[in-house]
Amino acid sequence: MKKVDTSRAEQQTSINTGYFICDKRGRFLSVNELLVSLTNYSEEEMLSLSISDIMPEEEEPEFFSLLYQEENIGKTLTFSFHLINKLGERRPVEFKIRLITDDNERVIGFRGHVVLLPAKAGKERPDESGNRTRLVEDLVDIIYMGYSEPLANVLKRVAESIGQNFGFKRSTIALLDKRKKTFVKHAMVGYSDDSSATERRSIEAPQDVISRIFADHKKIKLIRHSQPQESNSGHVSGLPLAQEHQIERWHERDLLLLNLTNHSGKTFGYVSLESPLEERKPDQTTFDNLEMFSSLLSMAIENYYRFSSLEKRNRRLKQVLVNSNIFKLYLSLSELLKEVVWSVKFTADFNVVSLILISKKSGMLETKAVACDEKIKVLQLGELCFDLKAFSDMLRDEYRQGKSYLVTEEESVLQHLKQIYYGARLNHPQNSSWPIWALLLVPIKSREGKIIGFLAADDPSDRQMPNRDTMKIMEIMANQIAIAIDNRVMYVQSREQMKESENNRSPEPDTESYRTGAESSGINYDREREEHYSSGGLRKLVEKFLR
Repeated sequence: MKKVDTSRAEQQTSINTGYFICDKRGRFLSVNELLVSLTNYSEEEMLSLSISDIMPEEEEPEFFSLLYQEENIGKTLTFSFHLINKLGERRPVEFKIRLITDDNERVIGFRGHVVLLPAKAGKERPDESGNRTRLVEDLVDIIYMGYSEPLANVLKRVAESIGQNFGFKRSTIALLDKRKKTFVKHAMVGYSDDSSATERRSIEAPQDVISRIFADHKKIKLIRHSQPQESNSGHVSGLPLAQEHQIERWHERDLLLLNLTNHSGKTFGYVSLESPLEERKPDQTTFDNLEMFSSLLSMAIENYYRFSSLEKRNRRLKQVLVNSNIFKLYLSLSELLKEVVWSVKFTADFNVVSLILISKKSGMLETKAVACDEKIKVLQLGELCFDLKAFSDMLRDEYRQGKSYLVTEEESVLQHLKQIYYGARLNHPQNSSWPIWALLLVPIKSREGKIIGFLAADDPSDRQMPNRDTMKIMEIMANQIAIAIDNRVMYVQSREQMKESENNRSPEPDTESYRTGAESSGINYDREREEHYSSGGLRKLVEKFLR
């Protein structure tokens, strides 16, 4: 081994210096007592470890990439890194290292010493106030997790992550329930399972309270236990976190709130943080990183809802396609239409869907099937009939949306329907973009293009106006209903013809002209043939479901 020139100054160690020699791979070959005391390992343990084992994992690549550069041979290199002792404690240190080479100038190891630095002089701990790289990596994992895990698991992981990254013992995530107008707690981390914690989980924050807290659209607010919650103007202030607001002491009842907003800037949830660790008292850098985390988390949760909604819609569409291919001819048309409206309800995510068909017998629009979670309302809505002329008056250009009609104003013909479904809510203002009098109407047309009925949808789950994709799905579903009716008519007709052929009661009828009439709205078909087939039940089927 080549003799290394060392000076007496380099060999001397101070009270804060630990000396060591490592091979090329960083394994310790020799350590002094001071380095042993700094790491809390025994000398025997140290000689079985590498320098990588006492430095943070994220600092290791930079250390070795800088160390083994050819131009560093013969030089004393200085690195400012961290040392991790046996108990996992990080301490800022300064490495002074010199490469060891053999007679052929090949590097065979390195030697040096470690100087313990004052805590304030060292490089800032990566996770002291939330390392941004780690935050982004955690959120990426959470986003991928959302493709396979339910929302409860995803939010619990988020609550755990934010507590770990920012040093808070307790974290809660609450999301807005638009119907109840309250924020419901979906994940709580750091709370015990006693009765008080259970009671706390059940407490819901009113939407207007949270809206007042974030009225200025700030991302973070600190709610101090000693500050008045409402001023004379009724505004819940909350302290904005700026450089001048330094938090000297945290009370156990203080809350740090993060605002979760959608792409339109509307609050759909919040994160509350409590009880920061004393050794990781939040500073301005923490608040800056929390603000960034709030924006990224909002995007992650929105992404989950979009994916979940698309997955649910695709799943329902697949079910509809299967039913459309088979049409379940062993069911009556009434039973089939009931299945169809429920498929529409789930696929388009409306809370009530009705199928209304024209009846030639009564000259009115009759409700043939209803999908709604409330059974009493299903029965009541199923009895509704509408005046054909009054209903057709709603098919105006101002409501037209492609092939559909989106009624947004109060219409007298819909009053009974709205009163049954909304009840007392009909007279109260609604805080949503979907008007209380709105109704989506999709015409159902025969093969000849005549309107034979309507698919009506109301009360979307998100209380928002339907987009073009939703309307397109409704139009596809209306077309499937028309095909289902057509197929059912032909099936019943064929079955009756086979019975008559077997009984040899009469010559084979002209089925083509009759089928054409049955597929239309049924206004102008041969009355003689109608009477001829009435005994087979076909006239009743056509009268009941196509007119």
